[in-house]
Amino acid sequence: MNEENFKKRIEYSGEIETISLQLCKDYGLGDFSSNKLVLMGYEDFNFILETDKGKHFVKVYGAYRDLDECKRYVEIMKKASEAQISTPKLYKSDQGYLHTMNVDGTELRLSVMEFIDGKTFYELKEKLTVDETKFLAHQAALVNSMDIKPKFVYDSWSITSFVSEFEKKSKYLSDNDLKLVESSVQRFKELNIEKLPHSFVHGDFLTTNVMKDNNDKLWIIDFAVSNYYPRIQELAVLGCNLLFDENDKKITDRNFNVALEEYQNTVKLTQEELDFLPTYIEFAHAMHLIEANYEKVNNNNQSEENEYWLNQGRIGLKQMVNK
Repeated sequence: MNEENFKKRIEYSGEIETISLQLCKDYGLGDFSSNKLVLMGYEDFNFILETDKGKHFVKVYGAYRDLDECKRYVEIMKKASEAQISTPKLYKSDQGYLHTMNVDGTELRLSVMEFIDGKTFYELKEKLTVDETKFLAHQAALVNSMDIKPKFVYDSWSITSFVSEFEKKSKYLSDNDLKLVESSVQRFKELNIEKLPHSFVHGDFLTTNVMKDNNDKLWIIDFAVSNYYPRIQELAVLGCNLLFDENDKKITDRNFNVALEEYQNTVKLTQEELDFLPTYIEFAHAMHLIEANYEKVNNNNQSEENEYWLNQGRIGLKQMVNK
């Protein structure tokens, strides 16, 4: 996807530099040097702003997000920092952590936050070490222990959206992919997920949302799709991607068992949750297949990232159901 496609998300057609220059003034960031668009993700418009004082990460919220949803995001980020989650800190302008500005006739809502000098695991194309697996499992447990229940925001990629998204988008699946997903849909319908313990869930512990900085510290980014969900959704998302080995189910299982043991040092799951977890991971793979396929077929998303998620879902389902 090119820069213009990303600009459509915020309904802006001007230069990024125009935004950057205003931010340098409003936030007191120093003299402008450069900016670079982050060509990753599906929703917001993110870029790196560099000044003579250093680099800063800017998130311009997608135009579809109303004021309340933007405030919600900022509040969650603040709470996460207070809970000692390893996540970038927000910077304040005279408006607070959520900043509104009018640029070339377009109203933009945005936040400026700490720049992490490193790369996502998606960019690194690395697998987690055992210590990194344990760290992320502990971070997941800390997130799920946060005493917060934000207003619900629908996420089409969420496991909880499985049936509704399948009904809308199954017609875009190939016959082979449809066969992979159909049995999972039936199992989902038979489960009463509402009876499972719920908690605050980040919901997006994926290679694209976990960074490793130049000192090898890991950072959790982007709480945009966090919600009050079945608690096991956190581990299921971890299990379908960061802990997933595309070539060997035994390695996948070993990685997940390490994470599960570490997680339960902080949060003890019920037997029912433990029984549901493998099936829930299967649902997570199915969601990647459904949504990435829809992006490709209906929205002509031919990006490398979208192809990655399409393959993650397809290979993951085949591995789990032995097809």
